[in-house]
Amino acid sequence: MQEPIIKTLIDALPGNSSMIDPFMGASSTLITSMRYGINSFGQDINPLSLLISQVKTHIYSNSLNESFLLFEKRINKTRSRKVDVNFKNIDKWFKREVQIELSQLRRLIFEEEDLYIRKFYWVTLAEVIRLTNNDRTSTFKMHIRTQEEIDKRNLSPKEYFLRICKRSIKDIFEVKQKLIENNLIEDNNYIYDVEVAWGDSKKQINTDKKYNLLVTSPPYGDNHTTVTYGQFSYLPLQWIPVEDIDSNITMNYLDVIQEIDSRSLGGKKHDKYIEIEEKMFAKSKTLKKFFNNFNSDERMKARKVVSFIYDLDVTIDNVLDKMLPDSFFAWTVGNRNVNNKEVKNDLILTELLQDKNIKLFTDLERDILSKRMPDKNNFSKTMSKEKILIFKG
Repeated sequence: MQEPIIKTLIDALPGNSSMIDPFMGASSTLITSMRYGINSFGQDINPLSLLISQVKTHIYSNSLNESFLLFEKRINKTRSRKVDVNFKNIDKWFKREVQIELSQLRRLIFEEEDLYIRKFYWVTLAEVIRLTNNDRTSTFKMHIRTQEEIDKRNLSPKEYFLRICKRSIKDIFEVKQKLIENNLIEDNNYIYDVEVAWGDSKKQINTDKKYNLLVTSPPYGDNHTTVTYGQFSYLPLQWIPVEDIDSNITMNYLDVIQEIDSRSLGGKKHDKYIEIEEKMFAKSKTLKKFFNNFNSDERMKARKVVSFIYDLDVTIDNVLDKMLPDSFFAWTVGNRNVNNKEVKNDLILTELLQDKNIKLFTDLERDILSKRMPDKNNFSKTMSKEKILIFKG
C-alpha cells in the first residue's frame, strides 16, 4: 500500500519532498520513496532491521557480482569443522552439521574486505539461519520443533546460501535498474539523501533534518499481542558481528531472547500506572472505554495495552519534532482483540493526534493478504484488516 500513498501525497507536497519512517522494519517505505525521488530517513530498534535496510537502500556496483563469483568458488573448498559461535542453547536451536556449515560461511564472509558486500552476505546468512535452525518458521515466537522433525531435517546452509545470494543479487540489480530508468542514479549513487539509523524512537529520532511526509506502520498492539520481531531476529544476530552493523548500537541483544521486544513499544512495565492511565485516558476516550470493559482480574492485560499506547504517544511527540509545517502523516494500523475485546487502534491514534492538533485527512481500509502474521496468539485471534489513516498538520 505504500506506493500509491507516497505517489499520491508527494503531488501535494512542494518539490524536494522528504519522508520519515520511525519504525522502518525492512525499509519497504524507504525503497518506495527512493523510486519517487524523495529524500528519506528510517529508524528501527531492531539491529537486524537496520542491517537489512542498509543493504536494500545501498546502490551496489558490479563488484558484488565479482565478489560472489569468488565466494562461490571458495565455498566448496572449506573443510574446517570448527564452530565459531557459542551461545546459550546453541545445540537446541542448531544441529551440529548446521553449526559447522554456518561457521564455514561466516569465516568466508569475514574475508570480504568491502563492508557493504559483507553486509549483503550477513543478510543472506540471516535468511539461511531462519530456514535451517530448529525453530518453527510458522510463528515469529521461538518454538522448538519436535525431535522427530529435527531428526528428519537434513539441510545444507551452504546450498541455501548460494541459492539465496543469486536470487537477492538479481533483485538488487532490478531495483537499481528501475532507479537508473528514472534518472535517479549518478556515478553509482542515489542522487537524493537516504539514511537509516539504529535507535529507540520512543527516546529520540536520530536525525537533525526535517521532513514533510511520514509513512509508517508501528506494531499494532501491546508487545504481548503483536508479532515478536525481536525473537524472530535473535538467532541470526548471534552469528552476525555488531561492529559490521553499526557501532552506535548500545543494546545488549544477544543474552536474552526477548531483549529487543522488551525495548520496543509496550515491551516494559511502567511503574506509575495510575499517572499514565489518567494521562492517556484524557487524550483518548476510546482507550478509556476499552480499559473500563475489563474487570479487576483482567486489568493486567488492559494495562499492557495502555503501556503500548503511552509509548506510541511519546514516539509521536518525538516524530512531530522532526516534521515541517503542513506535513502529511500516513499511518497503517490494525485493530487487535485482547480477551475478545477490540483494541480500536485506528480511533485511539486519531484521538492522540487530534490532541496534538493533527487532523484526520482521510482513511482507507484493506484486507491483509500477504503480510506474514500468525493466525492466533496466546491472547486471542489476530486481525485480518488494516486501516490506512492519513493526517495533515
